[in-house]
Amino acid sequence: MKKLLISTLMILTLGGINMLSAKSMEMFDTDGKSYKINAVNDEFKIKEAEGKVVFLEFFGLNCPACQATMPHLINLKEKYKDSIKIMAIEVQKHDVDPINAYKKMYGINYTTFSNYDVGDVVRYIADSSGWKGAIPFTVIIDAKGIVQFVEAGIISEDKLNEYVEKFSK
Repeated sequence: MKKLLISTLMILTLGGINMLSAKSMEMFDTDGKSYKINAVNDEFKIKEAEGKVVFLEFFGLNCPACQATMPHLINLKEKYKDSIKIMAIEVQKHDVDPINAYKKMYGINYTTFSNYDVGDVVRYIADSSGWKGAIPFTVIIDAKGIVQFVEAGIISEDKLNEYVEKFSK
């Protein structure tokens, strides 16, 4: 039991996220589809993405670094079609129509969300991880629903591929 507690604390500390209170949330993507989330401790389980590695990507339409990250995410989605779920939340307060236009213009093949339609998700992650608003910001959740990685900034495509392989087991 002591080993389990120490391991959990290490994941929370090393992962950079501290989700201590249980919370049920819901968010809607830019196509209107609902996603139900249950979060407690180091778990962030998205019912509609069970068994998949989930990339929660906070981005902005007016963010050059976010635009540099998009091709990596597009390639990742193409390569791992059925084993990952990329969920990109626009956090610069744009509504659905501009986000969908942006998605079409850049050929984005993953799920997008408006900050207005994600309920408490952004606030919960910000409070739990200490996120201060820098974008792109990535949270990676393994196939079991456990938060494994949190980082602000551009992540190389090779590193993203490595995370999919590592966290899909």
